[in-house]
Amino acid sequence: MNDWIPLIGQQMREQVSCWFTAEPLARFSERYIEEKLRESVKFGQLTVLHYRMFGGAGHEVYKAAAAVELFILASDILDDLQDRDAPDKPWMQAPDAVSLHVACSLLTLSQQVMLNSTGDDRIRIGLLEMMNRQLLQAANGQMLDLMNDAYDEQEYIDTVKQKSAALLIFACQTGVLLAGHPWNEGVEEYAMEIGIAAQLKNDVRDMLRWDDKSDFLQKKKTLITLFLLESLAEEDLWIKDYYEGRLSKDDIADKQDCFVQACERTGASLYGSVMSRMHYNRFVELLESFQEEGPWKDMFLHILRQEIA
Repeated sequence: MNDWIPLIGQQMREQVSCWFTAEPLARFSERYIEEKLRESVKFGQLTVLHYRMFGGAGHEVYKAAAAVELFILASDILDDLQDRDAPDKPWMQAPDAVSLHVACSLLTLSQQVMLNSTGDDRIRIGLLEMMNRQLLQAANGQMLDLMNDAYDEQEYIDTVKQKSAALLIFACQTGVLLAGHPWNEGVEEYAMEIGIAAQLKNDVRDMLRWDDKSDFLQKKKTLITLFLLESLAEEDLWIKDYYEGRLSKDDIADKQDCFVQACERTGASLYGSVMSRMHYNRFVELLESFQEEGPWKDMFLHILRQEIA
């Protein structure tokens, strides 16, 4: 499994070199790929894992995994350009027009690489149909996230299912289909639980930050901030005033400690952690019942350990 990441990265670089003949496009893309490889390629690893789990034995899986990661990279770039909350990323330090063009080019490249990942026309058609279906679902989820108007917890979870979970399902099902199998409902179910658990863990982290990625300072509505807003004591009502625009960011600049205390007092942080763990435990339960022969469970949990567990 340790060999998977270098092989996926190699394919990402090779595909950029092959298809991006404009030197600046190749140069910026390669720079962004290197940043991505330093962070995480869990989506591509899940593609390889499911390919092996379902009996696949060829090396074409690394090209398919590269297609998955190229799309995830493009999605990350677009997300950061929209949210403006990751100033240290190389795509945020380049002109917006350049990074936007690179992201759009990577989206197209990801589909071309997926198309070329197999010579079997039946599998190729199935992969592209599945890819487009999941990515369109993720696009819907991203739009709902940008609108930031979830009014209750179920609506927020539904948005997560369309956005984050749809991409994890895409990564896992790519391996399943490439190995010659049809869409697997069991994989869909546990990948959905992974996506929800991972997003809720990120929400707990981002709620307590006090920087550009703070969900509170950005007035984002998540499962946890919605819970917080419904649980405020009298002394914490300034939090609601900030969300509703009666206070500015300058007005609350010195209230970080008060905010952390409010999160602890209301149980918002604990609630988010418990909900994340609940969905993670459900994933493990589903994986246990689904388990194929081989070392797949331990490898699966290893890939996800830094993200969720």
